[in-house]
Amino acid sequence: MTFIHRSLRRDMDLLRLLTHKEVTLQYKRTTLGIFWSLLNPLLLALVFYIAFTVILGVQITEFPLFLLSALFPWTWFSNSVSALTVSFVNNRSLVTKIPFPKHFLLIAGVISQGIHFLFSIPIIVLLVYFYGRSMDPVWLIGIPLLSLIQFVMTLGASMAVSTINVYFRDFQFIVAFLLNLFFWMTPIIYQLEAVPEAYRSLFMYLNPMTSLISLWRTLFMSNTLDLGWLGIATLGSLITFSGGILVFRRLTKRMDEVL
Repeated sequence: MTFIHRSLRRDMDLLRLLTHKEVTLQYKRTTLGIFWSLLNPLLLALVFYIAFTVILGVQITEFPLFLLSALFPWTWFSNSVSALTVSFVNNRSLVTKIPFPKHFLLIAGVISQGIHFLFSIPIIVLLVYFYGRSMDPVWLIGIPLLSLIQFVMTLGASMAVSTINVYFRDFQFIVAFLLNLFFWMTPIIYQLEAVPEAYRSLFMYLNPMTSLISLWRTLFMSNTLDLGWLGIATLGSLITFSGGILVFRRLTKRMDEVL
């Protein structure tokens, strides 16, 4: 038991150090530091607001809250997958010379981006009260639960793409394209009801982020957790995670040689 306790403590210390490195090094020697993680989606939201409401005249009630309640969670997913695609390649000396659980690099990366997401929640709260809405105790359940589902989903996707990229370095460019594609195929800047009914099921069941984004939006805007969406999001998360583990286990055996 003592050995297990020491091993677990050592792993937790390593994970904490890796997470701290990911959080601090990304914005080292910058003036705004971690607040850049908020400024980027806020500026993007401003562009979408001008384009859709001012220029195109799209009428969506409380559009800033509608947009940011989905854009912040998406940013967590997108930034994690994008950055972690090249994680093993960029840390080749660490991966090949020091024996440690390689997946800790990915866990630390997802956690660090999750921390950035937590910093965005006060902005959501301000918008909620700005529009005369209120928070509900369901947030105390919904935020940890949806964060866990998104963490598992994001980690699974990151495990797959980061491992594949070790063997096919062009894959990072394919991932960038796929993230852009999935952004437009996820109801972030539009309502799911705007998708033609004939294609709506494709968005709902083939894109695991659709249900998760819808859950975040309804939680922040309506103080509700739809059990149907919750089931779909959980299933999608587990499938993505299982696929990521399968790819990771099969391809990491020769990773040190390839790197």
